[in-house]
Amino acid sequence: MKPIRFLTISTFLLVLISCDPTLDLKLENQTGNSIEVLYSQNSRVDYFGKNKTEIVEINGRELNKIKLDSAEILRIGTVVASYVPRTEDIYIDYLEIHSGSDTIKLTGKHAILSTIQRVKRLDWRLIIK
Repeated sequence: MKPIRFLTISTFLLVLISCDPTLDLKLENQTGNSIEVLYSQNSRVDYFGKNKTEIVEINGRELNKIKLDSAEILRIGTVVASYVPRTEDIYIDYLEIHSGSDTIKLTGKHAILSTIQRVKRLDWRLIIK
């Protein structure tokens, strides 16, 4: 094998192995009932369920509103697997959750980040119970 070809293949393989995977930061509903979630608009937030997101205006601010059924998940950010989540990893800066007669309001990425917990290795979630 020619030295330049070997070097090219070796460099390519090294780049592939050294890349850390990107993982989702999730909001998960574990209440057993549906919850209503309001969050600041961001095109990178993903929801994989049957309910549709609608836009509402509250106090002059446009927010996304969605109903999360039990065991459904809303992706609110991403984190590289090699480190702990940071505020830059969160896509939203406002989150309001209505569950029965309880309401949780989190304003700012620091507040949202403070509620995210490590579930297992490489799995970070904000769990509503």
